[in-house]
Amino acid sequence: MAGRGSRNRMRVVAGAIAFSAVTAAGMGAAGPADAALQGIAIDTPAGYGSSASGSMNYNIYGAGCAYKLDVIVHSPRKAKSNLKITSTINGQTTTIYNAKPTAVAMRPVWRPTTPGRTVLTATLDGVTKKRTVMVGTGVQLPDFIRAGNCFVFPIY
Repeated sequence: MAGRGSRNRMRVVAGAIAFSAVTAAGMGAAGPADAALQGIAIDTPAGYGSSASGSMNYNIYGAGCAYKLDVIVHSPRKAKSNLKITSTINGQTTTIYNAKPTAVAMRPVWRPTTPGRTVLTATLDGVTKKRTVMVGTGVQLPDFIRAGNCFVFPIY
């Protein structure tokens, strides 16, 4: 009978070792970075005028206007590389921000300069998030008019 108890203990030990190995392998493949770049969004509304109505120009941002971006970083203190945020239009890339993240919600200002289809890209520790937006011609209103929103001219 002593032999049967030893075999059961050995099975339990072997099972525990196998479970530990599988768990360790899963943790190693959990994710590419501790800082975990979550996404990129535009916090400031798209615009006033042609883009704010229900027209075909809805959700168009204005070249010449300023917009706050929201780039969410899960653990900014664990970042190994700089958070790099760029804007690309017609093959031209402009760097908006390039430094270590200091907060969970990084809020750099984006000022598009050219109308057209624009790709906003955030990269941190090998993780990349993108957002594609349309940019039209805009005029930044003063703060006392519509809280300084952007007036975006119609795009047809």
